[in-house]
Amino acid sequence: MTTPPQSFDAPPPALHLPDGTPDWDGLRGQFPATSSTVYLDIARKALLPLCAADAAAEWFADIGSRATGRRAFSMDAVEETRRMVGETFGAAPETLALVKNTSEAINIVAQGMDWREGDNVVISVSEHENNTFPWRPLARRGVEVRVVAAGPDGLVATDALRDAIDPRTRILSVAWVSYGIGQRADLDALAQLCRETGVLFLVDAIQAIGVLDRRIDDLGAHVVASGGHKAQMSVAGAGLMYVAPDALERFRPPFAAKFSFATLDRTDPDPALAPDAHRFEYGNPNFLGLAVQRRSAAFIGTIGLAAIEARVRDLTDLLIDLSDRAGLAVRTPRPWLQRAGIVSLDLRGASSDKIEAALEAEDIRVASKDGHLRAAPHFYNNADDVRRFVDRLGHHLKSL
Repeated sequence: MTTPPQSFDAPPPALHLPDGTPDWDGLRGQFPATSSTVYLDIARKALLPLCAADAAAEWFADIGSRATGRRAFSMDAVEETRRMVGETFGAAPETLALVKNTSEAINIVAQGMDWREGDNVVISVSEHENNTFPWRPLARRGVEVRVVAAGPDGLVATDALRDAIDPRTRILSVAWVSYGIGQRADLDALAQLCRETGVLFLVDAIQAIGVLDRRIDDLGAHVVASGGHKAQMSVAGAGLMYVAPDALERFRPPFAAKFSFATLDRTDPDPALAPDAHRFEYGNPNFLGLAVQRRSAAFIGTIGLAAIEARVRDLTDLLIDLSDRAGLAVRTPRPWLQRAGIVSLDLRGASSDKIEAALEAEDIRVASKDGHLRAAPHFYNNADDVRRFVDRLGHHLKSL
């Protein structure tokens, strides 16, 4: 059951203690599943707050009212989403395209470049499928995809990425935080490298936006791609694509529709593209998804990314410490600046799939990824969640 409906686009609940710090217990109440489930899996899908459910209910209610969706299908509301997402995560509205997901944004770049035979794009072995598969079809156009290997520690070194770049490299595309081991890339060093070499720098940010307190437009990236269904607490189909102003003309929209152009005159034989990131949006948007995205971005903004990052750091510090005490092998880097919210554990021969299933049967949600177990707490978790996970994981490993 959700909370009573708020007025359309009412501000989300601001739950803070008298000293101004977030009321984490109160915020946990925005996520009813936490009362019965230890959910350490935001790296796969987010739990959505009650205020997001309210936004969806209000959207449907508007369709059923005498207004018959006047507000629900309002393009002004779409622009409010763009503004709120930019305000919360750090980007000017005109630099944001409200795309469906990470892979759509990456495909827009992959198909929009003026490739020449012999060009190459550099990625790493640690990239998610959505930053791997979009580049594969380019082989038919004579473009090489260079996949940089990880070192013996499972991490991809900045120097290894640097060494893979040559004068024919057109794009470097990396995850801000890798989905498996949870390594945080040194974006500052990579951004400087790309600026020096003229390489377009694309960042898959889905495992970091909503977790780390850093503006999107401060990453040094030309393009930032992210679905919304993880720590943005949006829904699948409502994500974002940031395009730096100096990168806007470096690739072209591979598709065209109503909002791609600076005019709606259908008789114009050669319409100019929209002057900003709107050019990468095509036709009617995901109005319902954007209503949720808008409300959730506002909710995250009331908490503050600095507070969220500190909370996630504390919980993951505890998780790593308890794992060490239990004799579990932590794969994720220890220093905070080299990781974020993901902690990956090597089960040393035990089946991560079977362990995931055994934990799920006890209402503990984590993920089996690439033969390892991945736990990803968020601000609605608490120390008891982390302790229960480590305790039950140790129990199941001993019983194998």
